[in-house]
Amino acid sequence: MKVSREDSSRMDIRSLNGDEDRRKAFAVFRQAMLGIGDFGRNSPETEARFLAEGKPLGGFEDDILRGVVNGYDSTITLPGGRRVRHLAVTHVGVSPDATRRGIARRLIAEQLRRARAEGFVVAGLRASDTGIYGRYGYGVASWSVRHEIDLTRAKLAVATPRESLRIVDARDSFPLFRQIADTDPTPRAATLSRWDGWWAMQEYRMIHGTTPHHAVVFGPEGNERGYLRFHIDLSENWFTSSRRTVIVDDLIAHDDEAWRALIGHLFTQDILHRVIFPSRPVDDPLPFLLHNPRTLEISGQRDESWIRPLDLEALLFARRFGGTRQVTVAVEDDLFPDNGGIWSLGPRGAARSSEQPEARIAIQELATLIFGAHQASLLAASGRIQAINVDVAEALDRVFATSRRPHSGISF
Repeated sequence: MKVSREDSSRMDIRSLNGDEDRRKAFAVFRQAMLGIGDFGRNSPETEARFLAEGKPLGGFEDDILRGVVNGYDSTITLPGGRRVRHLAVTHVGVSPDATRRGIARRLIAEQLRRARAEGFVVAGLRASDTGIYGRYGYGVASWSVRHEIDLTRAKLAVATPRESLRIVDARDSFPLFRQIADTDPTPRAATLSRWDGWWAMQEYRMIHGTTPHHAVVFGPEGNERGYLRFHIDLSENWFTSSRRTVIVDDLIAHDDEAWRALIGHLFTQDILHRVIFPSRPVDDPLPFLLHNPRTLEISGQRDESWIRPLDLEALLFARRFGGTRQVTVAVEDDLFPDNGGIWSLGPRGAARSSEQPEARIAIQELATLIFGAHQASLLAASGRIQAINVDVAEALDRVFATSRRPHSGISF
């Protein structure tokens, strides 16, 4: 029987807590996405570990599971270094025979309400379709670019340290990688803490992939300060190819010395012709490490983190602001009206205000500003926020200024 959009009001939304229910929910998501294989057939233990920490919700019609949404408990770094609780939203899908009924809309809104009630400060996701999530209050909080270096032409502008580099087994060293990632003292804004299920998928892809993987760490044993994981691109015959390429899977560096050393390791591999970094910050200093920056191709800028503020007070109180004066802004949030109202933001922090607002900002644009993904003056020029004059927009630029652009570097 065909069900109209209005019939989605009959839908019953339930938490899915058992292992079997989690597997069924993930199966609905795979069916909806079409391009995701059933890796649980190859490795049931990996699937169980991958799903174990999730918080899936299911939308049922007459006890038939029609749609799902999931999320994982993590934290996210704000400009200034503080972390807040973050729900990593994923596995949003509707069964192919139940689309366009408003099922996803109800699931997403209910997930946000429950996450807020459970104490999450923000929700975040990677958007498969950029036209969907703004309507729920998500805003772009970080961007990424693709880097490709021609090693046959590129030379380093400075010498990089090699003494503290150590080759490690890429498959057996995940406990070490996790330790290094978890202890990064200076993460960029939008950096996520990585949950066990995320690591499980990294291991699975390595074990069941067809290409060799390699890894190197920096720092003395027991005090490692960074690592680099990469794999071989076998698009051509490796031994006869004139474009032998590696693709970087993960790069963590606790400081600039570690970063330079790990990048420099790739330049010492004489067999390589090219190296690809699929996701790097838009202000990555890599061009300045090269004698000739034209040997680096920068392309593929894309939205990375989408963030939805849930508890705006907690989020603003955790964020450190700059500028020379307080600016009053009126915030609009249709889903959580108590987030809205007039806020004073600036070097004295954040506080509710009764003063006349100098700018009006929707919650999704405020997320962009909080993480430093864009300047307020650019959003004002494009009409995404309303400021009473240019001076106010420029004052907001200083209030939300960051020394480094936000970047996470991982998908989920």
